Amino acid sequence: MREFEGWLAGVLGAQPWAGQVARWSTGGGPKPVGLTLAGRVHLQLVGGDQKAAPLDPADVGVVPSVDASPTDPVGWAEAIVRTVAEVGMPRIKSAETYAQWGGSSKPGGMRVVFVDGSELFASILAATR
Repeated sequence: MREFEGWLAGVLGAQPWAGQVARWSTGGGPKPVGLTLAGRVHLQLVGGDQKAAPLDPADVGVVPSVDASPTDPVGWAEAIVRTVAEVGMPRIKSAETYAQWGGSSKPGGMRVVFVDGSELFASILAATR
């Protein structure tokens, strides 16, 4: 999961709407694991015991710019999912918001499914203006 956190920080850091992206923990640091975007949006990550080699932002090359202007948890989740999908990492099978997935009624979350079958879930904990 920490590998995905680092990879996601790298690809979101290339998005103007994400502002400064900070990881909550690095290396083998304490949980929870997540990111703070634009100094005010907190994304907590859970799950995701990927068995393949670690994700690396350097593997992406040029990160495409995703047009987004998120203002609420649902909008942030949609923007993050679109970014993950457009980057197109081969180890990621799919990425979808909780609304698209239908497996959770919580607004502002996402699910990432990896090709090895593992899943990672992320929830927007706070998104203030």
